[in-house]
Amino acid sequence: MKIMKTQILFLFLFITVVSFSQSSYDNNYNLSFDDTSVFFKIQKDTIHHLHNIWQIGKPNKQIFLNAYSAPNVIVTDTVNAYPINDTSVFVIKNISDCLGGFQWPHTVILSGKYYVNSDTLNDYGTIEFSPDNGNTWINLITDTIYSMYHLYEWNTQKPVLTGNSNGWVDFYVWVAGFGPFFNIQPGDTVQYRFSFISDSIQTNKDGLMYDNFHFEDWAEFIEKHMVDEIELKLYPNPTNAYFTIEIFNNVNSNYNFDLYDQDGQIVLRKEFHQVNITIDIKSLKNGIYVYKLIDLESDCTSYGKIIKE
Repeated sequence: MKIMKTQILFLFLFITVVSFSQSSYDNNYNLSFDDTSVFFKIQKDTIHHLHNIWQIGKPNKQIFLNAYSAPNVIVTDTVNAYPINDTSVFVIKNISDCLGGFQWPHTVILSGKYYVNSDTLNDYGTIEFSPDNGNTWINLITDTIYSMYHLYEWNTQKPVLTGNSNGWVDFYVWVAGFGPFFNIQPGDTVQYRFSFISDSIQTNKDGLMYDNFHFEDWAEFIEKHMVDEIELKLYPNPTNAYFTIEIFNNVNSNYNFDLYDQDGQIVLRKEFHQVNITIDIKSLKNGIYVYKLIDLESDCTSYGKIIKE
């Protein structure tokens, strides 16, 4: 009966993945792997990883014996130890909500529970975020660039998806700051990718499992955020020498402008009061830079990219 239940869950999963769809208002939800109505949000990557071992069901392994909220989890095989030389991936897709979490950075979060039992450092999990439907992937555990711009923040300790957690551990990450940087608009698809990777040494350990995912995408007091947002135009972009910043609101404020290179180092800083300023970057190397503009009166912040060619 246990095997039959798992097979039924998988049949439902694969059928619903084919007919994936969702409304623009369903991005504040829980995913406990017990409610099959939300299974359509989960996609196992069997194209690039044919022997994908992620399974939904009741864990019955050496260490993994129970879900956080019974009966089901998503786990690296419900019964067997994870194999060697394996990379297994599942993806959860969401549509950016018209309630505004990405447009007026306030609340876009992923949280949940994990339990890991693996060969320390050699076998491990990853959690990645894509702001553009899979074209760009950001490893939220190992990244050192986007975190410097505070585009996302861990409200819990950053997950340690290797070794032995000796029980369930909470994780919670805020990702709303990616919205203005990548220009995420209502209706755009964002993705969360969860992987588990093993090396060539067999350790007969249980692997990794997740339970009780929670997703949110919304903004409180949208009208206030729309007023406070720094409305600006930056041009030309790309540029080979100069660019101009025009600010259309908050005209009586003081501003701080920082420009970062791809190593996260500040290469240029300007403080100014006027609403129209031209900045010289002729001396900088060609490449992609990140700017951060802060309204020193309201603490509103805008991010973006500048290409020097």
